[in-house]
Amino acid sequence: MTRIGIIGAGHIGGNLARLLTRAGHDVVVSFARDQAKLDQLAVASGARAAAPDAAAAHGEVLVLSVPWAAVDTAIAAAGGPDAVSGKIVVDTTNQFGPVDGGFGVLDLGERSATEVNAAKAPGARWVKAFNTLTAGFQAAAAGRSGPDRVVIFYATGDSGADPVVAGLISAAGFDPVRTGTLSRREVGHQEPKGELYGEEFHLHAALAGVSRLRGTPPLGIGRP
Repeated sequence: MTRIGIIGAGHIGGNLARLLTRAGHDVVVSFARDQAKLDQLAVASGARAAAPDAAAAHGEVLVLSVPWAAVDTAIAAAGGPDAVSGKIVVDTTNQFGPVDGGFGVLDLGERSATEVNAAKAPGARWVKAFNTLTAGFQAAAAGRSGPDRVVIFYATGDSGADPVVAGLISAAGFDPVRTGTLSRREVGHQEPKGELYGEEFHLHAALAGVSRLRGTPPLGIGRP
C-alpha cells in the first residue's frame, strides 16, 4: 500500500482517487474550489479529503492534477517546494493556456511541461503520467485485460521513482510504458501535439511506437 496525496480534485485527479483507492492505496484528495464536491469525492471514492498541505504531508507519492495556470498556486498550497522535496510527484498537467487570443498549446521553448514544473520544486522526484487520455476514457478503460488493456505512458529520469509509478499505473488498471526521461526530446512525444498524445494504445503497438520515435529498441513495460 502506498500513501498518495492528490493535489487537484478535478476530472483526472478525481478519477485517480477512485482507481487507486479501489486498488488498496491510502489516498488523500485536496485542492478543490468547492469543498462540498471534494467531500463528495472522498465519500464516493473511499479516499479522505484534506487541505493541500495535509495531502502533501501524507503522500509518499503526490499527484499534481490541476490546470496549467494553477500549478504555482497548487505548489504553494501544498506548502511550497520544501514540502514536496524528496517526494515522487506525478505530473498530469498539460500546457494549455491563452494563445493568439484563444486557448491552445503553449510554446515552452526547449523545455517540456514537466521540466518547467520541476524547476518550481527542484527537490521533488518528477514523473509525467496520466496526461495523454481524457479522464472519461481512463475511467471507462481501466481494468481491461488481455490485448484490450490500455497503455498509460509515463516518463521520468528518476530510476527509483520509475518502478513505483509503473506499479501505480498497473494498479489503476493499465499497462505502463515509459517514453524516456523528462527532456522535451523524449517526453514530448506524450505531450500535446506529440505522436502519443490523445490516442488509445495497446501494449505491442505502444512499445513499437516508442521504439520508433526514440530510434532505439523497445524500452519495455515498466522498465527503463
